[in-house]
Amino acid sequence: MATLVMVLLLVLTAACAPTPEKITPTPAPSPEEVIPPPTPEPTPPEMPKIGFFLTVAQPADNSIITVDKVEVRGRTTPGAVVSVNGELVEVDGEGNFTTMVVLEEGPNIIEVIASDLEGNEESRILVIIYVP
Repeated sequence: MATLVMVLLLVLTAACAPTPEKITPTPAPSPEEVIPPPTPEPTPPEMPKIGFFLTVAQPADNSIITVDKVEVRGRTTPGAVVSVNGELVEVDGEGNFTTMVVLEEGPNIIEVIASDLEGNEESRILVIIYVP
């Protein structure tokens, strides 16, 4: 019986196996027939589209300072108006700004506000601790 099963399996396997197809090699094209793919035109990188923003780079929030003045430095959207603790600060053509703030002993709050003519506004509030 086992022999009969083995013979049936061999017959079924042979019957179901795909028949080998004849593979005909294709001749390689001559150098005159080879057409290189077109070279894409270089495209300038797109500038990322950034909305209105305000970044305060210095000082870090919750800093402990041992001098009575601190430089507040950051960047915003070019053309924006910036104030630090209610005082207008000059913004350059790239959106950079810098100003000095006099500190009182203990915790000091520094509020930086940037706004533009379209009504966009961003603000950052920092706490700086002055310990003489």
